[in-house]
Amino acid sequence: MNSKQHDRNGLRPDHTRAVRRSVATCGLALMGLLSVAALAAGDAAAGKRVYDTRCLGCHGGDGTAPTLGPSLVGIIGRKAGTEQTGVHSRAMVDSDITWNASSLRKFLAAPTKQVPGTIMPTGVPSAQEIDDLVAYLETLR
Repeated sequence: MNSKQHDRNGLRPDHTRAVRRSVATCGLALMGLLSVAALAAGDAAAGKRVYDTRCLGCHGGDGTAPTLGPSLVGIIGRKAGTEQTGVHSRAMVDSDITWNASSLRKFLAAPTKQVPGTIMPTGVPSAQEIDDLVAYLETLR
């Protein structure tokens, strides 16, 4: 078959090779993206350990005991500064943040940068710990 002839799919041989290369490249790229997504998802069990070490002292456990900070039970989907437990800064109440995985990651990385005036004094320094913590917070309903 010369370069002007077409295969059974109506493609010239040089086009068939290009299509196959493109499909293979897209497949490899998709596998890479899925691997990154799996890493970004975090480990809820490791996140509980982060929570117990870094968050429990101010935010409490199951949301029933009085705490300095608001309970984090059910935080996903909640507007910042609206939880009935704990103390909220005016900055947090006025922040117009609705908590989701993305907004939590940004806030936990740099609380005073994301919400100037927040009373939360420190963030979580490790991106992996943040991903794990967010995975754990997503389990608290």
